[in-house]
Amino acid sequence: MKKITILFIFVGALLAIFLVLGYWHFQHNLSFTCSSSTASFSTHEGNSPFLNFTQNVTFSLKGEALVNISGEIHNEDNIYTINRTIIYDYVRIGSADYKLHAISVTPTGTDDVPAELTQKYLGQIQPGSYRVVNIRQLPSGDMVISNTSGPYIVCAVH
Repeated sequence: MKKITILFIFVGALLAIFLVLGYWHFQHNLSFTCSSSTASFSTHEGNSPFLNFTQNVTFSLKGEALVNISGEIHNEDNIYTINRTIIYDYVRIGSADYKLHAISVTPTGTDDVPAELTQKYLGQIQPGSYRVVNIRQLPSGDMVISNTSGPYIVCAVH
């Protein structure tokens, strides 16, 4: 009888630890999919963006984020097509701050951005790079994703 009681206490303690850790994990990770369009201007002259792209973002509870970017990079008189899939690992480091680590970046489709422009404009999405973003939910349910180097992205949740 004493062995059964000790066994129940042990199993109960393990179950409690498992539930607390699971709750903590899911409270610190995100689960949403959203999309946005971004136009970034290097000057106010000519009203022509140097980056113009759409992105689909999926954050999963298991600490991974998948980002698909497609659009254009304008450099001097050339227009390059960007089509990339980026896989991030992420951890929560503050109340709404998350540290993202780019695990892999895969050019897909018609991506023709030269290596020198990739380094110049897309350094934050290179394999091995880290970035810290702040993610907040608007009353509408959409998400605002921001970082210190801009742009601020309002991401429509679907």
